Amino acid sequence: MRRNEFLAIVFVLLATVGTIFSVFAIEKFRIKKFYTVELIARVPEHGNWYPRKIKVAQGKEVKLLIRNIDTVTHGFAIPDLQVSAGEIKAGEVKVVRFTPQKKGIFPFMCTVWCSDYHMEMRGELIVE
Repeated sequence: MRRNEFLAIVFVLLATVGTIFSVFAIEKFRIKKFYTVELIARVPEHGNWYPRKIKVAQGKEVKLLIRNIDTVTHGFAIPDLQVSAGEIKAGEVKVVRFTPQKKGIFPFMCTVWCSDYHMEMRGELIVE
């Protein structure tokens, strides 16, 4: 293989890998800067909520970026805090903003029947 061909292959690989790495780095920075947490929704047999426990501070605004990476519709609610995102269709992303005024552990759940294990699709918001 000639030197020019080798350099061309190296540059193409660097450009490809560099572009992919950059996109993920920018997305990670954007989420950390603008949102308290990214919450992933999947039916329980494929992973459930991720993360299942979220810690936040009392009196500070919480911004949840809820991403439904599943093939079914989900919902999101924290009934004790009167927080709801409504339906989140497959592939959809919703942002939920609220300010918890009391400390405690508050369950959050899927509010749309999503699978036979729907009742297990729960998590906890811990307000400290």
